[in-house]
Amino acid sequence: MSAPFDLFNMSANVTTEISGLTCSPEASVPVRSATSADSGNGSHDRTKRIQEIIEQIEAFPNPAARTLMHECLQSVLGMYGEGLGHVVTTLEQDGMAGKKILSQLLGNSLLRSLLLIHGLHPQDLETRLKEALDKVRPYMQSHGGNVEIISLEGEVARLRLIGACKTCPSSRITLELAVRKAIEEACPDLAGFEVVVPNEPVESTS
Repeated sequence: MSAPFDLFNMSANVTTEISGLTCSPEASVPVRSATSADSGNGSHDRTKRIQEIIEQIEAFPNPAARTLMHECLQSVLGMYGEGLGHVVTTLEQDGMAGKKILSQLLGNSLLRSLLLIHGLHPQDLETRLKEALDKVRPYMQSHGGNVEIISLEGEVARLRLIGACKTCPSSRITLELAVRKAIEEACPDLAGFEVVVPNEPVESTS
């Protein structure tokens, strides 16, 4: 049975409260109870705690216990996803006022991540990728460079740096980091991306 836990292996912060986890007495790996520190330091700490719990669940020696926890998490995720789906549908059907609210919600990285997990984000991957690059483009242009999309296939993007940045290794690294940060925030579902070697003869498809 495939685990639903990969849904949490995204670069964006994802907050999910998991409490009252229990397992069969046959499972010898203890699950540390959540502390106030786990829930008091924001979504980053809660995401880290979720990863710890997932690792402990996967270490259960009893296959039946692991399967039961998988089904429990799938059910919880499904319930939350259904609820979020109703919210998104209601906002989309509420005319301009609803779309404005939805747009404001998409400005929150946590909510964006939750919508992506459940396949509810109203923008497709290509649109979000282009918007991410548009946001970082002014910074790149201020350093004499730019970036363009060569291709997006199979959720893997190929990008090319253009301008002065391609001739300076240190500048290129700095700008690549800026591009990476922008993409990770907007497209945590992107399987990967590659920045081609400067002057590499590749035709752009964007």
